[in-house]
Amino acid sequence: MANEQTNTSRETASTQLLTSVLGNQQIDPGGVLAPTQLLAAVLVLLLVSVPAFITGAVTASSPSWVPGMFAVAAVVDVPLTLLFVYQLLTKHRQNITNDEVYERAVLLAPRASRGLDESLSQAGVDTASLITGTAAADQRVREALAEMEAVMSVLRDRAAGDAVSPDVELNLAKALMAERRWVEAAERFDRYVGEVNADWEVHFARGVAHANSRGGPSSDLSALRAVNEAIALVPEDAEANLVARLFAYRGAMAKRLGRYVQAEADLLLARRFATAAYEVTDIAYNLAGVYALAGRREEALAELRQLHRLGGISLVRGHLDDYFRGLRDDPDFQQITGISTS
Repeated sequence: MANEQTNTSRETASTQLLTSVLGNQQIDPGGVLAPTQLLAAVLVLLLVSVPAFITGAVTASSPSWVPGMFAVAAVVDVPLTLLFVYQLLTKHRQNITNDEVYERAVLLAPRASRGLDESLSQAGVDTASLITGTAAADQRVREALAEMEAVMSVLRDRAAGDAVSPDVELNLAKALMAERRWVEAAERFDRYVGEVNADWEVHFARGVAHANSRGGPSSDLSALRAVNEAIALVPEDAEANLVARLFAYRGAMAKRLGRYVQAEADLLLARRFATAAYEVTDIAYNLAGVYALAGRREEALAELRQLHRLGGISLVRGHLDDYFRGLRDDPDFQQITGISTS
């Protein structure tokens, strides 16, 4: 009698455990929308059911055929589940990939891309304006960007970002850069150049996006690599001030990375090409920073005097704690810049 009560108790416990394990999964059939979600649900069921069957085989003892039934179920469960998955991926593939949200996003992608392309053109946002810093996003660009990002969000969720052309990535990069969303723009540029042979302007814009991301040595190194690509591809007849800007940017990245000899060489080369006020001022500022960081006081002060004459001394104020840290308490530095740290 005691044995029967024990067996009954074990069977009850086994049944409760099996019910609890399966019941607690709470897999909502209505929430399974994508093929990957369906396959995940099947695998979760497999991982839950096999241990439950094994537990039943160990704990149940009456009737005598119950443990064997649980053991057989545990063994058969795996191949049956794999067969089911195989059937889903072959015979019923068309049905399980019927994703209305995804299909609508794929259909909307070309239209959204055209809308973004047109809005960028009307706003004058292209790689040339991005490089020179004159690009600005208007309301239409912002609206087209929001629509394109919504489409891309759906495609990313379905792991189908490659369903759109590389040109979409480029347009997104341009719009994001015009909006000063540097990190996202840099990511889009990286994706674009990973799929096509980009021209020098795209690589330069990509370098600017990485540089302005201010992500530390990692983004600075990415910027340096991108500008290297731009310099390698720049045509021989490129406008002199754009060439100057290329080498000045590379010098600035080398400065951030502590490569002062390389930075000086690039900036002095840039100075040979520069005639426009922006380039001349930017080169003087960066050379002053390089010399200050390298401990070359007299040369740094000479560049700061040049920068003062050019009206660009305000560029120094934001870098008293890094580039000009070693000079900020120097009386000559303070006299030239008009900056006092006391």
